Amino acid sequence: MTWPRPSAERIGVYYRSDNYLSHNAQGKGLLPALYKRARQLALRKKYRLVATHHTSGQLLDLGCGTGEFLAFMRRRGFLVSGVEPSELARTFAGEQHQLAVKPALADIPAREQFDVITLWHVLEHLPDLRATLKRIYASQVIGGQLIIAVPDRESWDADHYGSLWAAYDVPRHFWHFRRTDIELLLREHGYTLKRTLTLPMDGFYIALLSEQYRGRGTLASLVLGALKGSWSAMLALFGKRPGSTSVFVAIKEKV
Repeated sequence: MTWPRPSAERIGVYYRSDNYLSHNAQGKGLLPALYKRARQLALRKKYRLVATHHTSGQLLDLGCGTGEFLAFMRRRGFLVSGVEPSELARTFAGEQHQLAVKPALADIPAREQFDVITLWHVLEHLPDLRATLKRIYASQVIGGQLIIAVPDRESWDADHYGSLWAAYDVPRHFWHFRRTDIELLLREHGYTLKRTLTLPMDGFYIALLSEQYRGRGTLASLVLGALKGSWSAMLALFGKRPGSTSVFVAIKEKV
């Protein structure tokens, strides 16, 4: 847990940065280009995850950023809704993807029921986990699919980089999860875990950033990030360690 936390009035300052790429679609240079390429590759994997249980229906993405995932899923037949606190990101999602994104989960009408709810690197940003999960549960149909992706502090690269691991991302990340933490939260809130996996592309990007935090130049960060990201992904593939990002696919069960 990050403590002390920035106040609600101050936390927004840490998101208004050219380097916070999920909210800044206009970034120029090598790092933003790599981020956008990795995001495009990840979109297909995310779709395949959703499609294991749903190939159409109502989908809600919490923390949708600039809306690329929602636009991608809409093209594949889903009816999409999004929540994003950043005004800059919401504006881009509206102008570029014609998405009417809400600023908060409380702005989604209580009568709305979703077949799929996703949180891609969002849960770690939320101050009140249990209140959010209760609202998510109430907003989802029986048999609905919940997908949560979070950085995993038990990954090899978290150990390797220590306090310079980019996915700690203090103070924007309030929570630093292990797989057992998410498994417990899901059980407590009426969900049955169906699958746990990793997103390999995340590991490369996180390792690259972590090398930069160590003071490496761009080329060294790219080379070392690729090597260490590959090693972390390989350990995850063979079940030796969790990957940089752990993804949890769960189903809402009838109470």
